[in-house]
Amino acid sequence: MEAWPGFGLGTELYAVLGHFLTGVFILLILSAREETQSPFGWILAVVFVPWLAGPAYLIFGGYRVRRVAHRRTQSDLAFMGSLPAALGGLGEDAPAERAELTPQRAAREDYPDTTGNHVAVFGHGEDKYARLEADVRSATDHIHLAYYVWANDATGRWLRDLLVAKAAEGVEVRVLYDAWGAPAAGWLLRPLARAGGWVRAFAPLLSPYSVLGANLRNHRKIAVIDGRVAYTGGVNIGDDYRGRIGARLWKDLHLRIEGPVTRQITSIFAKDWHYVSGEALVADRFFPCSDADGPSVCRALPSGPGQYWRAFHETVFNAVTAARDWVQVVTPYYVPDQAMQMALASAARRGVRVRMLVPRHNNHPLVAAASNSFYQELLEAGVAIYRSHEGMVHGKQVTVDGRWATVGSANLDARSFYLNYELNLILQDQGPINTLSMLFEDELRTAEAITLAEFRQRPAWKHGVEGLARTLSPML
Repeated sequence: MEAWPGFGLGTELYAVLGHFLTGVFILLILSAREETQSPFGWILAVVFVPWLAGPAYLIFGGYRVRRVAHRRTQSDLAFMGSLPAALGGLGEDAPAERAELTPQRAAREDYPDTTGNHVAVFGHGEDKYARLEADVRSATDHIHLAYYVWANDATGRWLRDLLVAKAAEGVEVRVLYDAWGAPAAGWLLRPLARAGGWVRAFAPLLSPYSVLGANLRNHRKIAVIDGRVAYTGGVNIGDDYRGRIGARLWKDLHLRIEGPVTRQITSIFAKDWHYVSGEALVADRFFPCSDADGPSVCRALPSGPGQYWRAFHETVFNAVTAARDWVQVVTPYYVPDQAMQMALASAARRGVRVRMLVPRHNNHPLVAAASNSFYQELLEAGVAIYRSHEGMVHGKQVTVDGRWATVGSANLDARSFYLNYELNLILQDQGPINTLSMLFEDELRTAEAITLAEFRQRPAWKHGVEGLARTLSPML
């Protein structure tokens, strides 16, 4: 009698090994449960396809987060030890508790409120690029840039050529790009390196030191010119961030800052640069004294594994739970954890007017499906959700009671909460906060409100797709 194909000692060993690996990976996932929104999606994946999902988890999951965080902490400590105490460094006689950078350490201890700043708010990428070009052209000593996306298009080449010209003039140019968000930037920026600029990639995908932490990306957008002018926000380098591509106009938010807070932004770039290159930018010329004659009170809020971990999440959560009158939220990717979802819903239930603006046409369909799965609970609690009618909203903003706001690179999703290195600015001045509120109201004039009745009538297949996307949300 012919043997049934597929059975035998080899097949049994294969099955036993598969079950063993599944158990090992489940234990790893559960042991890292605090690093991601939910382990359920990863557990399902390794149960059904352990040979594929297991290695993927080692690269993209939370298993390596703590090791990368420890390495990042040590790098930041080394930089702070090199930075003079007068510039915010540790100093030789720093107490032991001052020299401890831990996930629990409050970012506010190292980045306190600063007064006397000038803050300009840009609601469109074209405006930001125009001011950035003028500032870059006026640079006399150094230009420091860090971007998650640096596209190989007309905008990317335009800025590259501008930097090449400045490097030829003798200005020091340093560019840090994320290897995942800007995979072609290394090739694109070769002319800058040949002109004397320094170009580095954050966490190169093929590096043995970073491949197992490939899920931890530098999502920051930073520009510092001569240590006196700084930019941060949501606008990357590319044509789409100008709002130039097709009918789906991109909308974004960015800030230009002059004043004492530029030192804080400089130190965040310097820590990132030290982490990838080993060069400690500690000279006085990188941290010049700025005139504190502006009206704005603000501070930098960095966050990321090993660097004020969960600082953005905790800061926004505390602000929303303390809201008395109203909350405005702008986010392109709303994939929250349970705490943030509850904070917004609870605020609406206690009478706070909570309004959220999201894109109608999202550039990440799976993320959009996951976001939809969270809307019904918010709508039932009384949160008003609007979809931008004109295009892709990429800005990241939370404003509370007209007295507090944050703008930066962080989205309201698990990736920004726990995995990415992000930078936001905390604003406590009426000028920029009023501008943000006016931009928000302008967007709502053409936005479409999502009604609870309409949302409940979605087809069953959409419910299914959104449920699956929500299950996979920790990996998005």
